[in-house]
Formats: sequence, C-alpha cells, structure tokens
Amino acid sequence: MRKYFSVAFLFAITITHAQTKQGTIVYERKIDVHRRMEDEQMKAMVPQFRTDKHELLFNKNVSVYKSVEEEEAPDPFDNGGGNRLMIRFGGPGDDGVLYKNFSNQKTLQQTSLGDKEYIIDDTIRTQQWKLADETKTILNHSCKKATTKTERGRDIVAWYAEDIPVPAGPENFGGLPGAILLLDANNGEIVFTATEIKNDVSTKDLKEPASGKHITRVDFEKKVDEAFGPADSKGRRIITRDN
Repeated sequence: MRKYFSVAFLFAITITHAQTKQGTIVYERKIDVHRRMEDEQMKAMVPQFRTDKHELLFNKNVSVYKSVEEEEAPDPFDNGGGNRLMIRFGGPGDDGVLYKNFSNQKTLQQTSLGDKEYIIDDTIRTQQWKLADETKTILNHSCKKATTKTERGRDIVAWYAEDIPVPAGPENFGGLPGAILLLDANNGEIVFTATEIKNDVSTKDLKEPASGKHITRVDFEKKVDEAFGPADSKGRRIITRDN
C-alpha cells in the first residue's frame, strides 16, 4: 500500500508541474468606457462597461492574437430611435490578427482603415517589467506578479504563469517568463482575464497574416492621423453617431 501511494503521489506531482508549450488562451476584455469620457451627458447614454472576447493561439515560437466572434446580441450602445453611438477603441487584434514571432522578434498586425486592409510590419515591443514575489492562482495555474508603465505613464499589472513558458499575452503585452493570464491596465480601465486555456492549437492557425498591403507603423500612424486627427494624452477616441 505504501509503495502504491508513493507512485501515485509522484505521478500527481508530474502532472501538476507539466508545462504547456502550445495551446489557446481565451480572454475576456472588460473596458470601463466612462473612464474615457468627460461629457456627463454622454456617460448617461451608454453602459459603463463593455466586454468582449479575444483568443491567443501560441506555441514556443509564435503567437496569434485575435478577437472572437460571438453570437448576435442586442447592442448595449444602441440608444434606440435610430441613433447608435459608435465608440472605437482599436486594440491590436480587434479587426484582424496580431502575429508575433519570438525567434526573430517580428510582429505583423493585420488591420483595416476605411475600406483598405493593411499589414503593419514591426518588431516586438520591449517592456521593462518589474517582477514581484506575489502569487495568485488563475485557472489552476500559479501566477506571479509583474508591473510596468506604458509610454503614457499608465500603470500595468500583469500575472503570468511560468508553467506556460511563452512570452505572450493580450494585445502587445508580453516579454515575461510565462504567458499573461490576467492584466490590469490603468487601474481597472481595461482588464484582460483568461477564462479558458486549451492545450491544443492547429499549426495552420499560427501562420502569418497574408491579406493586406504591407506598411510600416510610422506610415500607418500618419494615415490614421490624417483620417481621425492625432491622439491626445489619453489615446485616440473616435466617437460618432450612426443615424
């Protein structure tokens, strides 16, 4: 009996510490819409929070981040009467895919502007993370805490799982000793929470995006500025009415 217990115990340890080197992470992104509005009347017209889903497909060399299409549901930003308030937040992967190659530090972001599709050629952004000893469990993965600041001075808090040894995460966040399973940007303004982790991924889903004209990020930003005006200290907020 004692020998059997020892074998079973060692087997349980092996499973607990097994690493996930490829798979799919599904995130819920929750945006506090009111944090980006100064007009109180406009705040009264829309719900405070907006949620959607994204997924991160990965192996040890490559990741692909994209939005998840959900079933049609009433739009909480439609105030009736034929007027619909359109608010665009424009994160990477919202209207295409964000491809990262960790071997050569290359990124390709598929996106659209007007009726044209583009592929933005860039490199993976280097983020100066400060690692901490704090831990928390997310989806049965023990995660460690890391913090940094964006170029605009926004606080970022991430929780990453070392047993998923891939430097990936939602949108452009990553570069940690494990995949990010929870990320808080600007004290609750945007929160990404992993809701599901699957250990399988198809190789065909990890290919570079091919649809769109290749362009540098500098040239693409110029086109966006021409179309919508330059971003301010809070980023670029595009608010229109669809009558």
